Amino acid sequence: MYLTPLFLFPLIGIINVIFISRKNPSLLKKSALGWSLLTLLFFLIMEIAFPANYGFSFLKDFNWITNNNWNWSWGPVLFAIDGISCYFIALTLLLTPVCILVSWSSIRFLIKEFLIGLLFIEILLIGVFTTLDLLLFYILFEGILIPMFIIIGVWGSREEKIRAAFYFFFYTLVGSLFMLLCIFQIYSLTGTTHYLTLLSIELPLNLQWWLFLGFFFSLSVKIPMIPFHIWLPQAHVEAPVAGSVLLAGILLKLGGYGFVRFSFPLFPQASEFLSPILILLSLIAVLYGSLTTCRQNDMKRLIAYSSVAHMGLVTLAIFTHSVEGLLASLFLMIAHGFVSSGLFMGVTVLYDRHHTRAIRYYRGVAASMPIFACITLFLTLANIAFPSTCNFIGEFFSLLAALQYSTWSGIVACSGVILSAVYALYFYNRVFFGSLSPLIKFNRDLNRREFQSLSPLITLTLGLGLFPNIILYGMLLGTYTTVGST
Repeated sequence: MYLTPLFLFPLIGIINVIFISRKNPSLLKKSALGWSLLTLLFFLIMEIAFPANYGFSFLKDFNWITNNNWNWSWGPVLFAIDGISCYFIALTLLLTPVCILVSWSSIRFLIKEFLIGLLFIEILLIGVFTTLDLLLFYILFEGILIPMFIIIGVWGSREEKIRAAFYFFFYTLVGSLFMLLCIFQIYSLTGTTHYLTLLSIELPLNLQWWLFLGFFFSLSVKIPMIPFHIWLPQAHVEAPVAGSVLLAGILLKLGGYGFVRFSFPLFPQASEFLSPILILLSLIAVLYGSLTTCRQNDMKRLIAYSSVAHMGLVTLAIFTHSVEGLLASLFLMIAHGFVSSGLFMGVTVLYDRHHTRAIRYYRGVAASMPIFACITLFLTLANIAFPSTCNFIGEFFSLLAALQYSTWSGIVACSGVILSAVYALYFYNRVFFGSLSPLIKFNRDLNRREFQSLSPLITLTLGLGLFPNIILYGMLLGTYTTVGST
C-alpha cells in the first residue's frame, strides 16, 4: 500500500515525459522535476506519519514468476524498509531532482531520453534498497548499469566518454558475475533466496568463505575498493554532471549497503575470519586514495580519488564488526553523498563558465564569485570532516571503531584524515585565493538555479552535523537488527 506509490510516481513521470513533445524542452524538464519532487514528498510524509520501528516495516510481497501448469512459483518476493534502507531511499529521492536541476541548461540534445534515464534509475534504486530477495537484488543491482552506461556514453563531456562508459560497464558487470554464481549456489543449497529466511539458516563454514568472496568481488567493485577502483576516476571525469552526482552520491553506496545488508548477516563467520585482510585493503585505500588525490590537476579526478579514500573509511568501519563501525559506515555514506555531489556540482559551475577543469588555470575566483567561494569553502571543510558537519560525525565514529579494533589501524586511518585536509585546502587555496587570473576576469556568480540545486545539500550537511540524532536513532535500530541476526 505504501511502497507502491514510490515506484508508481516515477513510472508515471516517465510516461508523462514520453507523451510530451520534444519541441517543448522546458515542459519536459518541469514534468520530470515535478514527479521526482512528488515522490520525495510522499516518502517524507510516509516516514513522518509512520516512523521506522525495530525491524522491517511497509512489507509488501508477491509471487514474481508463476507457472499454473506446474504449480510452481518464484516467491514470495518481499519488499520492505528498515532503519538502514530508508535513508538511502531518501538520498536517492533527493538527488534525482537535484540532477534534473543541475542539468537544466547543460543537456541540449535528446532531453527526453536523458530525463527518462534519470527517472528509470530512480525506480531501480528504490527497488535495490527495498527488496529482500537476493536474485531480485542482483537484477536491479545490475539493471542500473544500462541507463548509467547510456548517460555516460551519450551525454559525457569529452571525447573519451565512450571508453569511460565501457570501463564502468565491464568492470561492474564482470565483478557481479561472481555474485550471481553465489546466489545460484545458495538457492541450490537452501531452496530459497528470501533474505529473512536465509537469516535463520546457518550455511556451512567452508562454503561461507567462497560465498563471501563472491559477494565481496561484486560489491568491492561498486564501492570501489583498491585495486578495483580503476573505472571510477575515468567515469567521473567523462560523465555529465548528473552522472557524476549519481555515481558519487548513490551508486558508490550500493557496495557498502550490500556489505551491511547481505555479506555481514548471511556469512558472519567468513566475514569475521577475513576481516583482517579486508581492513588492510581498506587502510591501503585510505592512504593510496589520499596520496593519489594530492597529485591530481583535474578537479573532477581529484574529487573522484578523494571518494576512494572516503569509501576506504566506510569499509574499514564495516569490517570492524562493531555497532560503532556500522553506524559510522552508514552515516559516512549519507554524508559523502551530500558533500561529494555538491563538490561535483561546484566543479561543473566553473567548467560551464571556462570550459576547463585544470586547477592550474584558476586563481582568485573568490574575487569575482564570492557566494560560490563561500559555498565551496563550506563543502571543502565538510569533505575534510570539519566539526559541525555530518562528515565529522561519520569519520569520528569510523576512527573510534578503527582504534577499538587496533591501535595501528586507527593511526593509519587518522593519517588519511590529515592527508584529506592537505589536498582539500590546497585545492581551495589554489583556485579561490591569490591575484585574479586573466582567464576568469569576466566571471559571474551563481545564478538562482545553481544556488537552489546546492541549497538542500548544504542545509542537510550542516543540519545533520548539528543534530545527528535525527537519523542516528533509526540507523541504530537498523544496525541492531543486522547485528542481532548474526
